[in-house]
Amino acid sequence: MLSKIRASFFTGTLIVIPVIITIWILYFIIDKFNLLLLDPIMGFLKNWVPAQNIEAMTRSLVFLLLLVFLTLVGLAARIIILRNIFGFGEKILYRVPMISSIYRAIKELSFAFFVQKNSIFQRVVLVEYPRKGLYQIGFVTSETKGEAQKKTKETVINVFIPTTPNPTSGMLVLVPVEDVMEMNMSVAEGMKMVISGGAVVPKIYYGDPKDRCGAPEKKGSQRD
Repeated sequence: MLSKIRASFFTGTLIVIPVIITIWILYFIIDKFNLLLLDPIMGFLKNWVPAQNIEAMTRSLVFLLLLVFLTLVGLAARIIILRNIFGFGEKILYRVPMISSIYRAIKELSFAFFVQKNSIFQRVVLVEYPRKGLYQIGFVTSETKGEAQKKTKETVINVFIPTTPNPTSGMLVLVPVEDVMEMNMSVAEGMKMVISGGAVVPKIYYGDPKDRCGAPEKKGSQRD
């Protein structure tokens, strides 16, 4: 019997003490906020708020500011904690043989493809690759220049052909301009088609392909 009473006492203590400490901390913070902000805010509001309501409104405003302050502190703490967790996991990946090189390459390519403000992909094209009669979805990155262009008989352009389902890997192909078939789909739609292995197919767009390069889909611009 005595052991049950002792256990109940300690259980109640463990429940009540954190609540009391929390209330005391909140009271302390609110009191300090009132000392710091009550007079300045009352002085600011006295020209617009009736005298009998000014103190109550000021205390309510101080309490609201406190809630905003605590919320921002909590949000900042969550961001820091999540960033530290991610950073710790990333350090582990960097130390694992083979996985580190793969992760580093995917991270760099993902940043280049999806994070940079100006996408390196200009438009979606269709090319016959790796032989005639087989077609691949590709993304034009730029016009070929320098030594590579000088040593080719035709005018060629740089086309990146991604792999499925991981579009951060692929190959660069220098394709003659006359062998490139322009696609009407946007870069985002082309990427979805590649990642899905052809399961996600964009609707046919009747218009200028240049208007679709990286642009979001607009209502009324497609026909089935």
